[in-house]
Amino acid sequence: EGLEAALIIGIVLVSLGRSGRSHLVRFVWIGVGLAVALSFAAGMALELWKVNEEAFEGVLLLVSAVFVVTMIGWMTRAARHLKKDIEARVETYGQRAGLGAGLGLGAFVFLMVLREGAELAACAIS
Repeated sequence: EGLEAALIIGIVLVSLGRSGRSHLVRFVWIGVGLAVALSFAAGMALELWKVNEEAFEGVLLLVSAVFVVTMIGWMTRAARHLKKDIEARVETYGQRAGLGAGLGLGAFVFLMVLREGAELAACAIS
């Protein structure tokens, strides 16, 4: 999961560098930082939450399995076009003026990294 998030971040950063929009890089790192913090907080909350461990682990295993199966299905469909899709979104958000470009990129990276972080937290707890 960390490798997938790093791949997404790398594609976004390279795309920003190539298009001459390196001033937007800080928004990418803010989105990454927020997503990592929220994923870590979710993992800690799940760890501190006192429930029947066997039942909770069973539910988490099922949720993790759903995440993995959907990720495999998504990657099967999107792998060929993933880089182009990410670069197209970066280009779209980068063309916006001022703060809108940064917020769009930050939100995009936040959601992509949060998805991977949630999968990682669910797998780590189970």
